[in-house]
Amino acid sequence: MKRNIALIGFMGSGKSSAGKRMARRLGYEFVEIDRLIEQQAGKSVAQIFAELGEPGFRDLEEEIINKVSVSARGAVIACGGGVVQRPVNIDRLRNSSHIVYLETDTASLQDRLSNSRNRPLLEHPDRDRIIADLHTARRPLYEAAADITVKTGGRPFAAVINEIIEKLGIDESQHQ
Repeated sequence: MKRNIALIGFMGSGKSSAGKRMARRLGYEFVEIDRLIEQQAGKSVAQIFAELGEPGFRDLEEEIINKVSVSARGAVIACGGGVVQRPVNIDRLRNSSHIVYLETDTASLQDRLSNSRNRPLLEHPDRDRIIADLHTARRPLYEAAADITVKTGGRPFAAVINEIIEKLGIDESQHQ
C-alpha cells in the first residue's frame, strides 16, 4: 500500500513549499531529500557538488531515497529536481509513494530561479539557457515517473494541494 506522497519536478517548481503545507494539512511528516543528504554528509549540497561532483551527489541521493522509501510512513517527500535521473530512485519511491509531478513552465522556472543561490547546476553565466536545457531534458522523465501531474505555474499553493488531494482520492478525515 502506498503510504507516502513523493513530489517530483524541476527545481523551483514548489516541491518544498507545497510539500510543507500539504504535510501540515494532512498531519503527515514532511521529508526533504536534499536536507537529509546534507545531514548525512555534514555539508551543504553546494559543498557536496564541489567536492564529489554531480555523480557523488547522486550516489548520496540514491542512498537516502532507498532509506526513506523503506522507512517513511505517512510522509510528504520533497525530492530533488534530479531524482528522476536514476530509474532506481523512481522504482523505490513507487513502492511506497504516490508520485506527483509538479509541472511548471520554463519561463516561470526562469523567473523563480533568477535570484536563487546555492543551486550548483545553475552556477553559470547563462542561467536561463541552463534552466531551459535541463528542464527540456528532464520533463519526459518527470512525466514517465508520475502517477499524477499537477500544474503549478502562478497558482496558489492551496489550489495545488487541493488538486493533489482530489486526484489521489485522499479522505482528509482519515488524516487529521
